[in-house]
Amino acid sequence: MKKQALKIHEDMVNSYNESYKAMSHVCKRLYETRTDSVKTIQMIQTVINSIANTPKEFATTFGQVEKELANFKETERYAQEVYDASVKAGVNIAGGMAAGIGIASMAPTAMMSIATTFGTATTGTAISALSGAAAQKAAYAWLGRTFAGFAVKQGAGMAAGQAFLALAGPIGWGITATSAGISLISMTGKNKEIADKAIEEAKEIAKAREELDEVTAKVDDLRDRTLLLLNDLNQQKTRILGFTNADYAVLEVDDKKFLGTLVNNTQTLATLLNTAIE
Repeated sequence: MKKQALKIHEDMVNSYNESYKAMSHVCKRLYETRTDSVKTIQMIQTVINSIANTPKEFATTFGQVEKELANFKETERYAQEVYDASVKAGVNIAGGMAAGIGIASMAPTAMMSIATTFGTATTGTAISALSGAAAQKAAYAWLGRTFAGFAVKQGAGMAAGQAFLALAGPIGWGITATSAGISLISMTGKNKEIADKAIEEAKEIAKAREELDEVTAKVDDLRDRTLLLLNDLNQQKTRILGFTNADYAVLEVDDKKFLGTLVNNTQTLATLLNTAIE
């Protein structure tokens, strides 16, 4: 009974790890699509700003676009600060859940892709302005707020950030604990007791895996919607660039309609930059 239960537990851990790898992969793909989107948006901004006599609503819309770009860049910057502060503080999680696993084993690009998928920049003190334990605490708290929604059920804050790191390890693979932070199967005692514990943890891991699979589907859908709009805009690049330094007042009706649609689509794409998965 014990051997069978531990095998079930091991299989479920492996299954969870595969789901986490899949989620990490789609987050990276979404981040790449978003960074490509930023370049396209900035190209369109340059063209629209070069056109004379554009309607006032163009300026209003692109003011909103600029805010979306700034928010995305702020989230990237803050995620980098979290990473830097955590590495500098030597953050790792020692103990039963995940001995020696820390944020330093997480690649900065992986951290960035996960962070921009699930989080937004804090409005509090910049981590770069803090040091030592204060910086570490702020990094944990931000991780907790960012990731608690799908991976940690303990709530937000520093404890949730610690639990996430223990759970995820280097972006997910190598996990040997459940989503609720239950200790490893290392207890001694009667075979039935150990078997019961293994099955209990396997059930918790199965629940966490199902949540990850749902999240992965949401991220994939968001990327598909973003990529569809991005590709549409990129296919029109030659026509868009043709309006550089144009005079809106003398354009044909069809061209004005094209530019109006272009401005609206650019705003939609900019909004997708900061759409977080919950």
